[in-house]
Amino acid sequence: MESKKRSTPEIWKALSNKIRRDLLCFIGEKQIVSFTEIQEQFQMKVGTLYHHIDTLGELISQNHTKKYLLTEKGRRAFSLIEDELDVSAPSLQAYGRFSFLHNFFLRPVFRFINNDAVRSLGFSIMIFIGLTVATYFLSVTPIFLFPSFITPAYFAPVYFVISTVITYIITELVIVLIFRKTSNKLALFQSIIIAQIPLILLCILESFVFKSEYPTSFLQIDIWFIAILIIVQLVFVGLLIEAIIVIKELRVEKAGSAALLTVFIVNSLAFLIMNMLEVLI
Repeated sequence: MESKKRSTPEIWKALSNKIRRDLLCFIGEKQIVSFTEIQEQFQMKVGTLYHHIDTLGELISQNHTKKYLLTEKGRRAFSLIEDELDVSAPSLQAYGRFSFLHNFFLRPVFRFINNDAVRSLGFSIMIFIGLTVATYFLSVTPIFLFPSFITPAYFAPVYFVISTVITYIITELVIVLIFRKTSNKLALFQSIIIAQIPLILLCILESFVFKSEYPTSFLQIDIWFIAILIIVQLVFVGLLIEAIIVIKELRVEKAGSAALLTVFIVNSLAFLIMNMLEVLI
């Protein structure tokens, strides 16, 4: 009993830090993991990483090949985090047989941004500038989730920047008002930028398909293009959900609710703005 009382404060100390919770979940998801894999995942200095590993103490151990795995206590802690708490990423089991989707929806990228939002800012800014410049040359830009032809072309980047900022503000407000999560604002903004890459790719496709003959009626758009538009919007929703899970530390069902409400609001704004500007996808 005394041993249990002595170990309990150490366990709570280990789990009080977000990075160590993430580390525990990462080992729990992978089951057996090498130090190199941990270092690639968390992108930290070796000394800092060893400190967090040592602090986890009796929650993890090493096998004969020096790879890390959870102890019995570690598995119980991992189960508690997964079942009871909002954590930075759901386990692979949360996707069931579709566990590969955590990579498809860029969880490693969002974790990189979340681990150091300042260090990743340059990376995100370069992507944002590239996407903005692309809208100018394409004369097509996403008005929220709807790629739209814009004339004159120099207005396209303006609409893209405004659309990105408003999407971020709405997402942040939804999360703050419903779930009271106010942290990591800069990381969420960067993630909104990343999530729009599929929309820009669709703009590129649209510019090649229609070239200079822009559709003047929704009926002029082929059904296959509408199907692709729906798929790309679903990918955006998936990326937004993953970003919210990782950055705002919400479980998948809460992140899904926040993302869907955000999409509903921005889609409503998109139809309003498109009618005002008399533009069409």
